[in-house]
Amino acid sequence: MCSSRYYRRVNLPSQYLFDRAKFLCNWSSERSTLGWNLASVRRILGFMGAKEAWLCSAVVFVLFAISDARVFDTRYKRQTVVSTNAHTNGQADNVETDAVANHFKDTQGVIGMNVSSTGNATGAGSSSISNVASGQVGDLTLDTTGDVSSTGQHAESYSDIFAAVAGENKTVASFQQGKASGVGDTQAQLVAGATMNNNGMSSPNNGDNNKAVAGATGSQQSQSEVLSSQTLTWDTLMAQLVGSAVAEGIGNAQANVQFEAGNANNGIEMNGLMSGTNSQDGNVNAQVNGNGNLNGSTHDMLGNMYGDVHGKGNSTLVGASSLSSNSSEKTDIHAFGDAKASSAGNNSIDFQSETNLNENKGSGEMVLNGTAEGANVDLSGNNGIKVNDINGNTTALGSSSVHGTGTEDASNGSLVVDTSYGSDGNTQVISKGEGNSISTGGKNSSLVIGAEADVASSNGLSNNGKANATGVASGQYNNITGNSFVNVDGTMSNGNSMMQAIGGGEGPSAAESNVQVLLNEGGQLRNGTVNGKVQASGDKTFVQSISIVSDYAGQQTLSNYQHATSNSQGSSSASASNVGILKRKKRSNLSL
Repeated sequence: MCSSRYYRRVNLPSQYLFDRAKFLCNWSSERSTLGWNLASVRRILGFMGAKEAWLCSAVVFVLFAISDARVFDTRYKRQTVVSTNAHTNGQADNVETDAVANHFKDTQGVIGMNVSSTGNATGAGSSSISNVASGQVGDLTLDTTGDVSSTGQHAESYSDIFAAVAGENKTVASFQQGKASGVGDTQAQLVAGATMNNNGMSSPNNGDNNKAVAGATGSQQSQSEVLSSQTLTWDTLMAQLVGSAVAEGIGNAQANVQFEAGNANNGIEMNGLMSGTNSQDGNVNAQVNGNGNLNGSTHDMLGNMYGDVHGKGNSTLVGASSLSSNSSEKTDIHAFGDAKASSAGNNSIDFQSETNLNENKGSGEMVLNGTAEGANVDLSGNNGIKVNDINGNTTALGSSSVHGTGTEDASNGSLVVDTSYGSDGNTQVISKGEGNSISTGGKNSSLVIGAEADVASSNGLSNNGKANATGVASGQYNNITGNSFVNVDGTMSNGNSMMQAIGGGEGPSAAESNVQVLLNEGGQLRNGTVNGKVQASGDKTFVQSISIVSDYAGQQTLSNYQHATSNSQGSSSASASNVGILKRKKRSNLSL
């Protein structure tokens, strides 16, 4: 029974008591504000009988329990989960690793964390580092990884990754570098990632695709290096990638670089390869370099290649590179070329290229050179640049070749192909070849030279040109000299060609020269063709045939000269003939 010496017991209806007890308990759940406490409830129970008081007490207990559970549940929902994890693993002769995980709450109530993982591995043969760092603050998660491996006589691998959250500020940063050097094969490669996710949604700037590999092969020396750096916030991604491969070898050498960064909607990519060979243990060099910067939607990229081959016998050189940028618009530039040389004497081929991408604009130049010495000479080379940028789609191609036969080591040939594209869209291709074939002892000589250039774009540009020169000569001694040249750009097509063939000595001799220049300038065709033939018979003879044609900005000129002499005690003969054809635009042909 509940009683009170201060209050008289009053019999009240049970439903009223229940409602009253519930009212009191609801108020008591906020007792810290209103000042209610259990003593006050006990005083109220003094008005009740035993049955009613028991019922009220039970209700009070249950409602207090419900009230306390409700407060606990509210506090549980306000909890913030914070976690961090860092790990580093390395393999090499010498390995240093470090991992730090930390989370905090300061006096201002700011909750945060920071986590880092670092590794450095060096040694002979190979080295590798693999590290992971991740953290969580509430619904926000940050993850970063770094894996680096290097192989070579001296190998170095380094990776440093970091993630941090402090209130609304959040960042992920990573840096990786791999290097290898020595002789033979070297390689360095890396894979890195930096991502953020908040409440199940990924940051649009996540850099989860940083990759780079560089490799080189050279029996004299070899070096490969890659580097990656990136910083990620929720609103932006900054990344830089660098790759370099250098090789020098006897008989062959090769270098290649490949990297990519960013993501499918905002990324950069570079590929480059240079490879050279020589069949008689000549010296070969190959080098590829690449550099890419990504700062939000602003991209800046550079790629360059260099290669050369020096030796005798057969030489080859192949190179190709590409830069690609994908942000608001897809922009890319490709450069490619190959050359071959074959001669009994010394020969050399080399080319170098540089390409750039900068804010949806491309630019680049590739230059190829080749020389050969010896009785029989074969040279060929071609290169090109393809661009897709703010100026449209543009293709520039050039090629040249020299083929000569003779008996004398003084015979030679050379070629140049220079292809370029400017950021303003200006394009130019220059191709030229020249040669000299010499024979004695009654053996024949021949020489064939060609040069071509072609420029076209999606804006309707279509200019091209071709120049050819051929010559043959016979006699006790003979000599052939010639050249071909074309220059094509976005406004005009020009070219010239020349061939001189000489023969003579005791007995009969003959010479023939043929040249042609074909040009297309904005759909208007121009043609210049000249050929001549001369021969002589007798005890002592001399023959000479010279053919020249030139076309510059539509101004065509030609020269055709043939001369034959014979000296004999009995009978002798000499003859000369020539033909020249000029065609400019729609004018009628002129024959000479």
